[in-house]
Amino acid sequence: MGRWLIRFLLVAAVLLFTGLFWWLPAALVRPALALTAHKARPDYYIDRPHLTAMNHRGRPRYILTAKRLLHFARRKRSILIHPHLVQFGRRTITTTVARRGYISPHGHTLILRGRVRVFRGPTAHIGNTTVRTRTLTVQLTS
Repeated sequence: MGRWLIRFLLVAAVLLFTGLFWWLPAALVRPALALTAHKARPDYYIDRPHLTAMNHRGRPRYILTAKRLLHFARRKRSILIHPHLVQFGRRTITTTVARRGYISPHGHTLILRGRVRVFRGPTAHIGNTTVRTRTLTVQLTS
């Protein structure tokens, strides 16, 4: 009877340590990742940014404003919260609003997302125009 007891205890100990070594890494890694993982924080933010780009004659080409601008250097990305873009054409003014906007690293492309609305004033051939979409890419260079 003593040998069976020793064998049983040996098998039980092996099974216990096998289960412990299988469970322990999962139990320790998840809390460690939760403590060490950091969410991306912006390098800086600007409340109510206002950008006016001028043409070669000194007149405004476009005005870009937003509720807030968040800049992330690691991702080389700038995010605009509630952007508002006013573009001045030769004969009409175009206004674009959205929930979010993303500025390309070089600053020439603006990607607007989430309830994008474009309002264009009347021209000689067409009256007021309104466009609604989810995503819009605007090239800010002329």
